[in-house]
Amino acid sequence: MLTSTTILSSLRAAGLRSAAFARLLARDASGLAFIEFAYTLPIFVGFGLVGMEFTNVVLARQKTERIAATVADLVASNQVPPNERQIGDMFAAVPQIASPFEFENGGNVIITAVIGIYNRDNDQVENKIAWQRCMTADSHPSKVGSQWTDTNDIADGPSVELANDIELLQNQMVIVSEVFYPYEPLITQSIVKGLVPENNLFRETATFRTRGQAIMNVTPVQGTDMHDC
Repeated sequence: MLTSTTILSSLRAAGLRSAAFARLLARDASGLAFIEFAYTLPIFVGFGLVGMEFTNVVLARQKTERIAATVADLVASNQVPPNERQIGDMFAAVPQIASPFEFENGGNVIITAVIGIYNRDNDQVENKIAWQRCMTADSHPSKVGSQWTDTNDIADGPSVELANDIELLQNQMVIVSEVFYPYEPLITQSIVKGLVPENNLFRETATFRTRGQAIMNVTPVQGTDMHDC
């Protein structure tokens, strides 16, 4: 038979056991690290994704700069005018230089030969486009200008501006390579906002002076299409 004394003793013992368990639980930190890890994991993942995207943006810009410099230097180093097949070979090598980025998906390269032509009317030497070739026609407009085709005399064409306001001497020529690459974010567009140019389009330009005499044309090759713009 349960008496009030027995019940009171049982309650007191249960209370002591509960207090002891509570003190033991308070001292137990075995799950604390897991809880902290669960809270901080999203933060570390976020930093990791941002770092990965930032690295990819830097690499894409470096690849674009390298393509521009390589193409302009190869053309400018020619001692004789290049032919259409050689221009095509250079364009064909661009996707390999751009790897692992898929340059074929919207990328373009424009080669423009600019020469200083004396204008008797104003007694000035003006920058004129001698010729121009594109990896992909009608893709991106050149910031330098377009090749004059209305007449056979390039002197009739409009004068053009070069980077850093370069003014060529008479018969001096430079090769300008413009590279356009539309960047595709690895994760999401919100991460690259502010890291890439408007519309995610990288545009890099390289300008090299010709090593020898001016390269006034690109030699046609039978069976090879002209890489016009």
